[in-house]
Amino acid sequence: MKDANARRLAGGLPAAAACLCLAAWSPAAPARADWLVTNDGGKVETQGPWKVDGKRVVFTLKDGTLSSLRLTEVDLDASRQATTAMAEEAAAAKATAAVEAAPAKKPLRILTDKDFPRQPASAPKDDGEAKPAPDAGPGAVKVVDWKQRHNQDTHALEIAGSVRNTGPDLAVAVSVNVRLFNPRGEQFATQPASLDTRSLHPGQNTAFVAVFPDVIDFASAKIDVLSTPFITQPTPPAGTEPPPPPK
Repeated sequence: MKDANARRLAGGLPAAAACLCLAAWSPAAPARADWLVTNDGGKVETQGPWKVDGKRVVFTLKDGTLSSLRLTEVDLDASRQATTAMAEEAAAAKATAAVEAAPAKKPLRILTDKDFPRQPASAPKDDGEAKPAPDAGPGAVKVVDWKQRHNQDTHALEIAGSVRNTGPDLAVAVSVNVRLFNPRGEQFATQPASLDTRSLHPGQNTAFVAVFPDVIDFASAKIDVLSTPFITQPTPPAGTEPPPPPK
C-alpha cells in the first residue's frame, strides 16, 4: 500500500496524515459512516463505516485498500454530519427516481348531481294484467325527488330520494325499482330500493335508496313506483240504514 492512495482520495492530505495499516487491528465501537472529514477540510469516501482504533481512525478506501489516519487529523463530528447529509441526499434522489419511474395514474373524476340530468319517474308498463288501482292516476304514490351519490365506504353508486302518497287513501305494499340506462338508451342495471316504510297515509313521505355496487356512471335513470290503495267504506251518516246485503 502507498501513501499516494490516501493523499489522492483525501483531497490532498499531507503525507504524514495518511498511514496505511497492514497489521491486524482490534476493533473498537464502530461509528457508522461513509465519509471522513479532515481538519483541513479534505474529504475521504470510505467503503463501509470507519472505526476509531486508539489514536487512529481506520477505514477502507473505495478500491478496497485498508488505510488509517491519525485521530488528531480527523474531525469526527464533521465526518458524521457529512455522512448523514450524503445519506439523506442519496435517499431523496432514490425516492425522486422511483416517483419519476412510476407509471402515471389516470385522473379520477368525481361525479356530482350536475353531471346527470334528472329523469322523471316513469309509470310501470301495462303488461295486460289486472292491477288493484292505476298508480298513474290520482292517489298514486309518486317520486318527490332523487339524487345520485357515491358511497365512500363501499364505493357503490346509490340512487336516493323520497316518494309521497298524493291520494286520499292509505297506500300499502309500496315498492320502488330503479333502472339505469347508457347513452344509447339501453338499460344495463336495475335494483329494487329499500324504503323506510311500505305503508303511507295520505300526504305521507318516505325515503328510498337503491344500491348499485358495480356501477360508476350512467346516462339516465327511471324510477318505477308500485303501491296498493287500501280503500275503506265511508261511515254512513247517523240515522241512515245500511243497504241490504245482495241476494
